[in-house]
Amino acid sequence: MAAVRAAQAEKTRQAVLDTARKLFLEHGFDATSLQQIADTMGVTKANVYYYFRTKIAILEALLEPTVAALAAGLDALERISGREERLEFYVTHWVDQVVTAYRTLAPMSQADPIVRRHPGISRTLDELAERALHLLFGPDPTTDEIAAYSLISDLGVVTRRLDALPDDELRAVLTRLCLRVVRS
Repeated sequence: MAAVRAAQAEKTRQAVLDTARKLFLEHGFDATSLQQIADTMGVTKANVYYYFRTKIAILEALLEPTVAALAAGLDALERISGREERLEFYVTHWVDQVVTAYRTLAPMSQADPIVRRHPGISRTLDELAERALHLLFGPDPTTDEIAAYSLISDLGVVTRRLDALPDDELRAVLTRLCLRVVRS
């Protein structure tokens, strides 16, 4: 009986996340309320509140798989010794996460106001970015390396502009672009 309840609870929690994701894409994060999520699901606001006390908690849960994948990619990057192999691995992994997040989460980026407004999310992303910068270019990256890394860190404008491309084509374009930038 407890297993059935736990499975139902997880199903409802996932439904909240799926509904929130859809509404964030349609209306934006700021314009979506917990009440709107509940209404769309056909449940009470208390039901949504049981799983997530705030919209930020929902956003954190939606971002968690991306953050975990980025951290795992950096762990793998640490085990690669050659500079060129590191650049290729990182760019391929990064672009994959960017496209996946863009297609499944929302067209948000590290520079998105909600991401910057929330210190926990912002701090986590900044720590990952700093770690990646140093894994790619060492403890004292040059100004050009910092600039190159910064350029590839926010691909939001490119993904929005090339939105009509199929995912594999979008990944190929972004990978070529990012590799040119970090190699120069």
